[in-house]
Amino acid sequence: MSTEPIALSVIIPCYNHGEYLLDALSSVQSCLDPVYEIIIINDGSDDLLTINLLSYLKDQGYFVLDQENQGLAHARNNGIAKASGRYILPLDADNKIRADYILKGIEILDRHPEVGVVYGKPEWFGEAERSWVIPEKFDAGKLILCNYIDACAVYRKSLWEDCGGYDASMPIPGLEDWDLWLSAIERGWKFHHIPEVLYDYRVRANSMVTACGLPENHSRLLKYICTKHASLYRTHFPQMIADRALELGNLRLLYDNLSEQRNELESLLERSRPELQQTQTQLEQTQSQLKQTQSQLEQTQTQLEQTQSQLEQTQSQLEQTHTQLQQTQSQLEQARQSNLAMESSKFWKLRKVWVRCKQAVGLGV
Repeated sequence: MSTEPIALSVIIPCYNHGEYLLDALSSVQSCLDPVYEIIIINDGSDDLLTINLLSYLKDQGYFVLDQENQGLAHARNNGIAKASGRYILPLDADNKIRADYILKGIEILDRHPEVGVVYGKPEWFGEAERSWVIPEKFDAGKLILCNYIDACAVYRKSLWEDCGGYDASMPIPGLEDWDLWLSAIERGWKFHHIPEVLYDYRVRANSMVTACGLPENHSRLLKYICTKHASLYRTHFPQMIADRALELGNLRLLYDNLSEQRNELESLLERSRPELQQTQTQLEQTQSQLKQTQSQLEQTQTQLEQTQSQLEQTQSQLEQTHTQLQQTQSQLEQARQSNLAMESSKFWKLRKVWVRCKQAVGLGV
């Protein structure tokens, strides 16, 4: 049995995500150093596949914590409360981590006691596409405006305790991690960004994050977040207003530039209209000529095919005539040979003598 102390606890809430859970576990166990533990929280799953898989995992020695369906925040909190590690890495059951995420997170937190949260870059996969821009350096102002750090981050358990854990009272579930990060900023915790892909985020069309993005839900969440963290927003309000004014100013400049370019293009188009009309007429004429040429080509093709057929017939006739000529020549040669044979015979020689005698006496032939 290993004597290595548990440095980090991987917390995996699971509600009817049995079809993905083994991939999540496999990704964690790709880290071969025995410095972590895995805690699975069964959040009242009622899917038969998930229930059977969790039962099997229990038999294999995995720590599976059962609870009634209470939601993601409760599931994470209950799992972290049982954690032995001084560091926490939440992992949704449908996501995966890279092999070196655990060790890199531990190393940074061990070396920098002022850092409370270590996070990396995601790689997207799954059912839908999503764009998630992560600044190269941590920016509290941007994080206050919108959450760009996923729950899959390595942080100190003491930070979770300091911030009161995940807020289970939020009006819409799904952004409890954002609330935790804002609480951490309020309490002076530092964030460290590793500019590497360290986890794989599964995008699903029916996920909680997708539901949070609906306008009505998003409005309720923002109202709750801003009210809860009012002091944080008041502190950053002047900078937020200045940043927003800068963005609006840049957008106005961009709009003016685009408007000027549009006007120039419209003017150019208007000046070019006669030429365009002339070109259109020429194109129509050319198209008509092309059609005529096409028709002539088709006729020529037909004539060529007919000529080819006639040539083939003539060739056949020539071959037949050549054969007949060869046959006639052979017959003539045979006749000539026969005549020669006859002329050289005794009968033919006597006949010639007889003819000359008749001619001599004036009897004719």
